[in-house]
Amino acid sequence: MESQQSPIRTTSLMIGIIVLTVAFFVFTPKLFSNKAEPIKKQTVSSALADDQRIVADIFVVKPETIADELQTTGTIAANQEVDLVSEVARKLTRIYAREGSYVNQGTLLFKLDDADLLAKKKKIALQEKLARIDEKRFRELLATEAVNQQEYDQILTNLNVLQAELAMLDVDLAKTEIRAPFSGKLGLNKVDVGAYVTPSTVLTSLDDVSRVEVAFTIPEKYASSVRIGQLIQFTTENSSQPFHGKVVATEPKTDLNTRSLLVKAISENKSGKLMPGSSAKITFTLHTTNDGILIPTQALIPNAKGYSLFALKNGKADLRELKTGSRTKGTVQILEGLSLGDTVLTTNMLRLEPGVAVRAASLN
Repeated sequence: MESQQSPIRTTSLMIGIIVLTVAFFVFTPKLFSNKAEPIKKQTVSSALADDQRIVADIFVVKPETIADELQTTGTIAANQEVDLVSEVARKLTRIYAREGSYVNQGTLLFKLDDADLLAKKKKIALQEKLARIDEKRFRELLATEAVNQQEYDQILTNLNVLQAELAMLDVDLAKTEIRAPFSGKLGLNKVDVGAYVTPSTVLTSLDDVSRVEVAFTIPEKYASSVRIGQLIQFTTENSSQPFHGKVVATEPKTDLNTRSLLVKAISENKSGKLMPGSSAKITFTLHTTNDGILIPTQALIPNAKGYSLFALKNGKADLRELKTGSRTKGTVQILEGLSLGDTVLTTNMLRLEPGVAVRAASLN
């Protein structure tokens, strides 16, 4: 009896195991699927949100030093320049200085014929020597009252006249020597030895090019912005190097025809690269702003009123109307429409619209 019940129990146990196994495979996937389904929906929703945001590069506005500059043209001139001529009409007997060379102030450059003046000086010098002897003798006689005062005065006057004539001859002799009035560079000689020169004959030119003058004009509306000591920057056609100068003087009034103010600046020229007579392209700073706003020009959007741009505000594109100022090759000054610390969108402009969600790609 006991042996018959054993197979029945075994069969029931196997049926129960089978039922439990089927139930496990039926209900377990539902349990897992019910827990995982919200996570899957959340991941998909986040991915869709990222795909809907427009990717754009950004530029954060920070304070910049901005110089309000005026560009104009001017002319370079020597600091000092003169055409050398003779004060008297005489024959040129000798040329001392080499043309095109640098000479110091006082250097003897040309010598004129002075033979007649030397002969006259020698004659008067002998007369002056005799007059000095007479003056000494009459002075001694006057002390003993051997001669009267009038006789002594005549002798003294004669001596003074001769000495004055000698002084005049020294002046005339000095005029036969043409010396450099200041240190500078000589030009080409216009005459040769043996030529008869007059006060209208130019012998050569002399230019002081250790410093140069830069003369330029600015419109009258900027006249009040010019001050003595102000710096300028300029370039020339024969050199790509930028040069600097300092304003030293201005005309007291504007020109009635051009309504402009003439300004003169001085620039050092130790290298000799600046040549008098050449033109200069001048950049003149009117005033400087230390907290100005500069942004890349690629952020600008032209419109009927001027320009606008998109800024990033709370993760969305915000359209701003602008008032622009000075402009360079890659940047533009913003006078109105932006504040320091604002974030400007600089790429993907065609896809941007006000209120569109934006994701920053990189910081410029």
